[in-house]
Amino acid sequence: MTGPGKASEFFGPDGRLAGAHEGYEYRPGQVEMARSLEQLFARGGSLMIEAATGTGKTLAYLVPAVAAGRRVIVSTGTRNLQDQIYEKDVPFLRERAGMEISACVMKGRDNYLCRFRLAQVEREPLLEDLEEVPWVERIVEWSRVTETGDRAELADLPDRLKLWRDVNA
Repeated sequence: MTGPGKASEFFGPDGRLAGAHEGYEYRPGQVEMARSLEQLFARGGSLMIEAATGTGKTLAYLVPAVAAGRRVIVSTGTRNLQDQIYEKDVPFLRERAGMEISACVMKGRDNYLCRFRLAQVEREPLLEDLEEVPWVERIVEWSRVTETGDRAELADLPDRLKLWRDVNA
């Protein structure tokens, strides 16, 4: 996809997406959304789109943005969706669909480990909930191998873990 008007070539039944994705399913709503975004990137303005889960919204906005050479900010409602876009959709577009795309993830500070605060908890574990004691060692072990300190790496870490407030950035 190299410019406006190419959405149907990418998302169509015989398009680039069909050849790149083994589970491809033609979605007319996805094509319509991508065309609308192509027009927006070409002419300017604003656009609000609502579509059901499974419509293919992520690719429908990423592909026209990349094709137009535009930087976009994607704000997600959940960390899971943020991780899906960064770890699944962006690499798919880069590796399988052959698009030049770069991306970064920006999360709030509370999503990252603070090694200093973790060391304090190790020295003086003043936990509100004794059931969280096993998590101290689990987080310590993980802290030795993580390159990012992103809590998303601990898939089983409960969202409401009080201990995390004591060790995050």
